[in-house]
Amino acid sequence: MKRAIKTAVLSLLILGTVVLRASSATVFDEHKADFNYDKSQPLNSTAKVVEESAYYTKYLVYYDSVNGERIPAFLFIPKDVKKFRDSLDPKSREGYDKRTVELDGPPWPVIFFMHWLQSDKSLADNFAGKWAQYGYALLAIDGVFKGERAKPGRSILETDITDTRNNLVQQVIDCRRGVDFLETRKDIDMNRLGYFGISMGSLSGAITTAVDDRFKVVVLADGAGDFSTVFSKADLPEFKKTVEEIKAKGFTLEKAMEILKPVDPVEYVGHISPRPVLMINGKKDEIFPYEAMEALHNAANEPKAVQWYNCGHILPVPDTIMLTLKWFKFHMKNK
Repeated sequence: MKRAIKTAVLSLLILGTVVLRASSATVFDEHKADFNYDKSQPLNSTAKVVEESAYYTKYLVYYDSVNGERIPAFLFIPKDVKKFRDSLDPKSREGYDKRTVELDGPPWPVIFFMHWLQSDKSLADNFAGKWAQYGYALLAIDGVFKGERAKPGRSILETDITDTRNNLVQQVIDCRRGVDFLETRKDIDMNRLGYFGISMGSLSGAITTAVDDRFKVVVLADGAGDFSTVFSKADLPEFKKTVEEIKAKGFTLEKAMEILKPVDPVEYVGHISPRPVLMINGKKDEIFPYEAMEALHNAANEPKAVQWYNCGHILPVPDTIMLTLKWFKFHMKNK
């Protein structure tokens, strides 16, 4: 009798584990198609040189996405990489070689860059110069309602929670269309495509890279998961305003999070595997709750790495750049 009870309990535990796993996978399986689009539709892309620096050529790019959206972007293409390396002293050259994939581009390895909530594609200027010196091209787009796409009173985080969900879907597709654009470039090596997203770019990036396997290596900086925790505890005016509006419209926070669950990064980050993902966060982040950052880390599958810095939401840029370069170097070398 005791053995039968133990067997029954064990069976229930196993069944419960299976059900939980199935439930976790269901959001991804049921909603992955939400981010599909007609890839045969023309991009109608344009690219105009707007800057020539010692180490890159910068283009202003436009291409078509879905829902009539025209996406502005900056594309940085490296140049004179070998000249830069040869100018370094022996010790610096050794460090350089640890972060460089190839010296003989084109075609160049490329990083898709997605900015944080309050910024736009111009944030890439802070990263592109250094990455170009190490032989990485960079594509950075304006997110939904940011930069050239700005509209008064509109944000990717809307007071209507359904709009927020739709905006996140739009941003993911905008990024995927950006990858379509990169595929048209002969100077880009699509076998070495990386993703780097910061904060909101990390939240949408967990979804983007999970549903699009063209990304080979992923870095999610200042990211978090579990929207129920993020929206209830995040110390950011946009999140707080959204929560106030949700309640003002008669929704409970729980009901709102059900609506957002299909775009919650915690439901997608595990599906980036088997491609490697690096997650970088600040231990003293004043915006995202610690448990929401850990939720994202725990939901990710191997191969993964987590780097904590002793800082707030603003990460140390030089350290982040160097860490990211080594991550891309290590995981792109055999592509």
